[in-house]
Amino acid sequence: MAAFDEALRYGGLVMAHAAYVASDLALGDLVCPFAVIETGGVREIITFESDSQVKSVELAKASFADHKDEVTFWAFAFEGLFSYVGSAEPKRDVLSVSSWRRGLEDQVILDQCFIREGTGRFKLLGPLMISVHGMISSDETQAALRKTAFAGIEQHPQGGRWKDWSEQ
Repeated sequence: MAAFDEALRYGGLVMAHAAYVASDLALGDLVCPFAVIETGGVREIITFESDSQVKSVELAKASFADHKDEVTFWAFAFEGLFSYVGSAEPKRDVLSVSSWRRGLEDQVILDQCFIREGTGRFKLLGPLMISVHGMISSDETQAALRKTAFAGIEQHPQGGRWKDWSEQ
């Protein structure tokens, strides 16, 4: 499997973990930014706690430079806000994962909008969006990329819940 496909699948695995964490949080709580690194088949989760979400995200992004020469995979997940340029719609909560595998020049980005209702119900909104080189491709290409990402989602112990979170 090509490095890109492996990074995308790994990003799916980490996205499933981010969704699992988010699904268990109370309204108003945020997913603590975290990275999942893998070396020699051994995975490690590193959390980035600080006084603000912005600072935590900065620390996590900086960790890429610290680890990329020694790991096989690196993926970073956080909760943020998403909006379409020029859209009048309010911003949406989004889980975002940057995933990389040794041999790749750039990271692949996975974004999944969601809501956490006052009832505590967690729901994924819309399709998983995948960007490469900062660009979101055609619907046809997105569908093909999602198949690889979903293979990673299914590898997570809670990945089977993805469909339930999408259909509520």
